[in-house]
Amino acid sequence: MNLQFIKYFIVLAEIKNFTKAAEKMYVVQSTFSAGIKKLEEHLDCQLFYRDKRNVNLTPEGFALLPKAKKLLSQWNTIESEFTNTDQKILQIGILNNILFDAIIPNFKSFQELYGQYQVQITEENRDSLLEMLEKEKLDGIYIENGSFDESIFKSRMVYKEKLDVALPNNHPLAEKSQLSLKALDGLPFIERCNCALFNEVEEAFSENGIKTIPVFKANNDDTVTSLISSGIGISLLSKPSKPIEGIRFIPLSDADFKRQLIFVWKKSHNSKALQNFLSV
Repeated sequence: MNLQFIKYFIVLAEIKNFTKAAEKMYVVQSTFSAGIKKLEEHLDCQLFYRDKRNVNLTPEGFALLPKAKKLLSQWNTIESEFTNTDQKILQIGILNNILFDAIIPNFKSFQELYGQYQVQITEENRDSLLEMLEKEKLDGIYIENGSFDESIFKSRMVYKEKLDVALPNNHPLAEKSQLSLKALDGLPFIERCNCALFNEVEEAFSENGIKTIPVFKANNDDTVTSLISSGIGISLLSKPSKPIEGIRFIPLSDADFKRQLIFVWKKSHNSKALQNFLSV
């Protein structure tokens, strides 16, 4: 048995798609499929149910998954004892005011398998992050999708962020299932200074003759949510995975403010920390 097959198994169990799992492991699908098959032959059991559309764990696969993660984590700890301590830091850049909830699973999975690494976070604007990445001051960055030099950098999509109306629970509009842009006209509004969709929102407001009442400008989304929950005003925010006390998120019926967040890394930067992070 090969430890790489264990990695294949863990990735396939999480992604549930042979093509995407092979891409994540940077191997062709035939090599990836052969690795899964050899692991099943070695353990003398079927680990996945397969059909044309779905890949799901068998009972044996479910039983193996936590043991496989533990095995890989133990090996990574052993391996780290024989490598340079300089390689035990992962430097990640994050765009100001992205929805952090969406990338927490990436860090959680990394820590489960590579607990010997310390993750250091740098928050900056897009241009600064790309510059730091090119100079290899960072291993990888989370930014919104857009143009960059594809001869230098590679990327993969992480999630799509959508803005909803965020307002206090006791607001007169809080019981609505949807809101139109017109419903925001004349309301006290908290502006998010680092919102990447700010120009798009401003343009939509202008085209629809909507004039909100600016009451605050804030650089940090934690500040914005505190202001909203205290009843000072409303704003447009991405809905987090967990409820925020005192705030209701309502989708817009006639506007679709979206952006894609991607993870970007430098092609020539082959640090062990980066390769391990890309594998989870």
